[in-house]
Amino acid sequence: MRRQDAHPFIFWIGILLLIVLLASLAGGSVALRGESAPTPTPLPSPTATVPPTPSGPLLSDSRGFISLPANTASAELRRETDAVPLSTLRGKGFIGAVSGTGRRVAYWVSGPSTSDGTARELRVFDVTAPDQDTTLATVLDTERGAAAVWSSDRTGIVAVVESSGRAGGADTPGPFSALRVVDTPTRSIHEISRVTDGSQYWPVGWDRAARLVGACVYGGADANGIAWVVVGEDALGSRVPMEAGVPAISIRASGNDVIGVLNETVVRVWTLASYATHREFGAAPGERIAFARWKPGADEIVVLVADRLEIWPKTGGDRRILARGLPAASELLVSSDGAVAFVTYDGGATAIDLATGRSVPLPMSGSQLVAPISFR
Repeated sequence: MRRQDAHPFIFWIGILLLIVLLASLAGGSVALRGESAPTPTPLPSPTATVPPTPSGPLLSDSRGFISLPANTASAELRRETDAVPLSTLRGKGFIGAVSGTGRRVAYWVSGPSTSDGTARELRVFDVTAPDQDTTLATVLDTERGAAAVWSSDRTGIVAVVESSGRAGGADTPGPFSALRVVDTPTRSIHEISRVTDGSQYWPVGWDRAARLVGACVYGGADANGIAWVVVGEDALGSRVPMEAGVPAISIRASGNDVIGVLNETVVRVWTLASYATHREFGAAPGERIAFARWKPGADEIVVLVADRLEIWPKTGGDRRILARGLPAASELLVSSDGAVAFVTYDGGATAIDLATGRSVPLPMSGSQLVAPISFR
């Protein structure tokens, strides 16, 4: 009798459990054992703000800058943490480049026999010993050094040499701008390309493995790019016209990749070997791109757009906002280790952590920051 009386009770208990199970299935998802419950996939955001994260000191004694008190003054070396100069370079002004590590500097200075201040010696030094600089190349009295850029492997320099306008006898050349490559270990130098139509070269990069140099030909009062030139070390090359609106000074290389700002609204990405193959990333309508710089050690671009500092992936995708409400900038620099960006403006500069967006004012003394360096 007891066993028969228990059957209806067990039957109704089973019905109740079945009802509970069906209700849970109707009201939500059931996670399998060992799995997390599924969550909705968020839509990609065009811009995502980086939350500030407290950390150690942002500025470092191991990093610094080449700075310029005035256009006609000698350039100086200083640390991030102190605006007082550590040493003074030769000559007046600064025409040169810093290697990718931030340690080696190549720059044009006036020769010992020069009285007019024309740059005719290409010198190189390590930032930890600037007084031990050495001469890599010297040009003729009828020539002057105009620009320089390091090769990606830091074993060579692409130098721009132009006519100085100084008379040198019957063989004085007419106006020209030439690309010359300098091998730093051997100090050998040879010319690979020259233009004589009044335009000028802006050197961008040198891939020594591929044995080719990428450079921009520019001209006019706005110094906009006219053509993209790829020249081999054997002086054979190609020339492709560029759209109007890319200032030569905005064109920068990171390895074989190149960026330039088109009409202050688009960041264009191409390679040393091919200007035609490119990607373009635009600002929001009505916003101006002031500066775009490569972030060392990453396939990312640091962009100053409107009043914001952002990180843009070179392949596209979500953009990260690092800082807002920035004043109108005169320059954007990125440290050689890719850790900090420096936005300079009238009367000051702000250092911004590229990981957290944290910012601090940079000690300044009125000098213009020209290039970041590293003492490591």
